Amino acid sequence: MLTSFSPLARGFAFLLSLLALPLLAAEPDIELSGGTKSLRENIRQHLTLADESCKTPMWRLHARLNDAENEIAVAAQALGFYELEYKAKLRNDKECWGLDITLTPGEPVRVKEVRIEINGEGNQDEIFQTLYDKPGIKIGNRLNHGSYETLKARFGTLAAIHGYFDAEFEHSQISINTEERTAIIELIYNTGARYRIGEINLQHEILDEDFLRRYFNIAEGDYYDSDELLELKNLYNASNYFSVASIAPDLQELKDNKVTVNMQLEARKRREYSVGAGVDTDAGPRVLLGFEDRYVNPRGHSIAADINAADKKTTALLAYTIPMHRPAYEFLRIYTGYQKEITDTSTSHKDTFGTSYTYYQDNKWLQTYALDYEQEDSIIGSVSQVSTNLIIPSVAITRTKTDGSPYPLSGWTLLAKLSGSPESLGSDFSFVQLHLRAKYVKGFSFGRILLRSELGTTQLDDFSELPASVRFFAGGDASVRGYDYKSLGPTRDFSKFVGPLENPKLAEEVVGGNNLLVNSIEYDYRFEDSKWAAAVFFDAGNAANDTDLKVKRGTGIGARWISPIGPIRIDVAKALDGDEGVRLHISMGPDL
Repeated sequence: MLTSFSPLARGFAFLLSLLALPLLAAEPDIELSGGTKSLRENIRQHLTLADESCKTPMWRLHARLNDAENEIAVAAQALGFYELEYKAKLRNDKECWGLDITLTPGEPVRVKEVRIEINGEGNQDEIFQTLYDKPGIKIGNRLNHGSYETLKARFGTLAAIHGYFDAEFEHSQISINTEERTAIIELIYNTGARYRIGEINLQHEILDEDFLRRYFNIAEGDYYDSDELLELKNLYNASNYFSVASIAPDLQELKDNKVTVNMQLEARKRREYSVGAGVDTDAGPRVLLGFEDRYVNPRGHSIAADINAADKKTTALLAYTIPMHRPAYEFLRIYTGYQKEITDTSTSHKDTFGTSYTYYQDNKWLQTYALDYEQEDSIIGSVSQVSTNLIIPSVAITRTKTDGSPYPLSGWTLLAKLSGSPESLGSDFSFVQLHLRAKYVKGFSFGRILLRSELGTTQLDDFSELPASVRFFAGGDASVRGYDYKSLGPTRDFSKFVGPLENPKLAEEVVGGNNLLVNSIEYDYRFEDSKWAAAVFFDAGNAANDTDLKVKRGTGIGARWISPIGPIRIDVAKALDGDEGVRLHISMGPDL
């Protein structure tokens, strides 16, 4: 069968063929052989002959090839090859010209000695010690001019960071002994005087300057250090008051060995409302509502209110925060909150009124000291409602170390909290409780290992007095997967409260314990160039009274979607003890 094309179709095909011609245009073929890969690549980059088009006549190419001799020598010497010999042959191919270069590099020049001398005010400054200890050039290695230039640049970088703005090289040289094939590197650097911080100019709109200066980690007269300025910038950006903080030295007005520092702070919107939604199988679908007034007054006080409403658990919190003497590192918080939790094992309604002091140590540990009054009505199993009034002082320390990624490949987090309720302060009874949580992540070329551990212990005279929110339970998304939320723990026979049951197994109800131990190990693998990962895990643990721990185990597989806020996890877990069967777990949030 014959097919005919319209004039319009033929014209369109011709136009496409014209557009495709540049894509199919021939290019010069330059082949290099011999020597190392880095040598061949460096020579190729230095060859200006490669810029000639296919229409260049051969006489011009031969003339340019003679000019290329110096380019090849420079490219070779930059990598330590001072005895390079080569043969070059031009080809007049059908579509374009070509060039074959055969390299005979010879023995390279090697570094015999690296002499570094620092004069001026910085000659005893330890910041330059790394140049002596790790110059980046090893004795006996092949000379590399790129490494030499990198070393020189490090001098300038260190000087600029630490305020040696007049620093310069008094002498910088590579001495080549072609007979010995050795090189001696000599660098003599004069730092001049180290500048100090002069006037500090602060531009802002919303808060008292006295309050803002309490963030300062610098003062007039201190030695200049750009790392400290960067730290101060980060403190302002993390303060929740400012959208942008810019801090820069005025390097155009250097005088009397002092540098002026200019800071400009742009305010964030004062009030913010938020609405969100989420889901996990522990609490079910949830709605999140929030309000924040970031600066109630010029002293930086703030108010925040949050409601997290779900089928099984609802929390509400209103908090007033007062920055203290070091506002970036310590603050006082006064708060009130409400929590309702309904599970298969217990029901709890709790009101909290309290205050806390939080201090962020320079060694990165966060300490929180709190004093709470908690009024709770709880029902555990078939026992009638019990009301408790407790005054609970507590101290908690926590630290998280991570690489900052939503999918971290290294890091750990640790939380330790000690709390209690002395009857002498007006509580209904006394108890002491220690609660520990730890996570660890380690990445490899073949995936990640995630370890999780949780431990709790409570000391008191009569366990039956303890309300539901203070008892330990296990099971759920962040505990032993394969079991329902808070479905694991010591049990009791409630048939004595309701009479004999046809199935004696149904007479056992979970009432929680005074101790807790849960451990988990997980391996996941992220698919290349993807936001998805697959996981396999094994969890084990339970709550217990005293040392009577009946370990429950669960294992399964899961999928992870790496979102900007962290992984969203979907797990299918099988309970290995009892008759729980298979359970779906959905959770979200950061790994650490």
